[in-house]
Amino acid sequence: MSALGWGVLGGVVVVCLALVIAWRRSVATDAALAERASRPDALRDAELVYVERLFRTSKPVGVVAKIDRAYRLPSGLLVLVELKTRWINQPCLSDVIQMSAQRVAVMGRTRQAVASYAFVMVKAPTRRALPIAHRVQLMSDEQVAALVRRREDILAGRVRPRRPQARNTCLSCAFRGQCDRLFP
Repeated sequence: MSALGWGVLGGVVVVCLALVIAWRRSVATDAALAERASRPDALRDAELVYVERLFRTSKPVGVVAKIDRAYRLPSGLLVLVELKTRWINQPCLSDVIQMSAQRVAVMGRTRQAVASYAFVMVKAPTRRALPIAHRVQLMSDEQVAALVRRREDILAGRVRPRRPQARNTCLSCAFRGQCDRLFP
C-alpha cells in the first residue's frame, strides 16, 4: 500500500475512533441525566456515591447487604435508595427490613453516618411507568440486631417461628413449605 493509502486508512481509523468515543460519552451522559431525573426530590443536590455495592460488617451483628444506591447529601449524611419493580405502588415491611440491614452494614463497614430514613423507588413493570419515591423510616440498629438474633435462634431450633400478621406474606416465602408443616 502506498503512503497515500496508509494516510487515508489512518485518517479513517482516527475518525472512527473519535465517533466511538463521542458515542460512548453521549451514552454515559444520557445515563447520568436519566439517573439524576429519577432521584427523589430530596436528593437533587446529593452526590451518588455507591451503586450496586456489597457491604459486610460483624458489629453490632453479622450483616451482609447489597445496596442499590447511596447518595451523600451536602451535609455528608448518606441516604439509601432501593429500586423495586412491582404492581403495588407502596413500600413493604420487607423493604424496610432490607434497607435497615443495609444501613447497619454500610455504617459498620464505612464508619459513615447513614440517615435513619431511606427511599423506596417503586416502578410498575411497564415500559412507560416512572418510579415513584416513598420515604420510609428505618429500624434502629438494636431492632436489626434483634431480628438477626431471632433468625439465628429459629434456624438453630431454639425458637419456634410465628406466622406473619399478613397471610399474603407467606405466598412468596421460600420457607412456606416448612411453615406449612409446623402450622397446619
